[in-house]
Amino acid sequence: MISSINGNASQIASSIFSKIDTNNKGYIEQADLQTAFNGIDSSDSDSSVNELFSALDSDSDDKLTESELTDGVTNLLSQLNSQFDNARVQGGMPPLPPPQNEGEEDEGYTQNELESIASSTSDSKLSSLMSNVAANFEAADTNEDGKVSAKEAMAYEQSQQQQGNASQAQSEQARAGNKISLQISQLISTYGNTEQSSSSSLSLAA
Repeated sequence: MISSINGNASQIASSIFSKIDTNNKGYIEQADLQTAFNGIDSSDSDSSVNELFSALDSDSDDKLTESELTDGVTNLLSQLNSQFDNARVQGGMPPLPPPQNEGEEDEGYTQNELESIASSTSDSKLSSLMSNVAANFEAADTNEDGKVSAKEAMAYEQSQQQQGNASQAQSEQARAGNKISLQISQLISTYGNTEQSSSSSLSLAA
């Protein structure tokens, strides 16, 4: 997996580098990087691009080489890959509370009951799940019987996990203030398209 990531990162970084180094200098200066971001629909200021350039310019010689850019792309893709692996490992949803009466079948919970469970349980993960399902009750109640069963809740949770894992990772990065990773993602999305890597790698930064 890592070797695949490194190979894809090298291809993507090469594409980005060739498109930014328009004068074929063999390196990218900060002004070149700022120009690249000027071509992206973003709100990146000179100072934020300066932070990105400094982070990528590992030897601080004010010249960003293709190797340094590759390292930055590799780190981001590895980070996203690790996040997805963790999500798969930790993605199991907590069990729903058993029916109130012993032997009773799982007929599900109404929206009010889900909200009540969310507010009363001491299990933070279960509370988060109940709140999420209650807030999206109509989408989770697939058979439209006015109740969400454990099976429906699990199906809804899984569908949410499958939708836009990469964009969720970017949202997490944004909440954590990881601007540099987001900027690299922007570079990949805008300048990193390669025939060999676009289908397998850019999905990580979509």
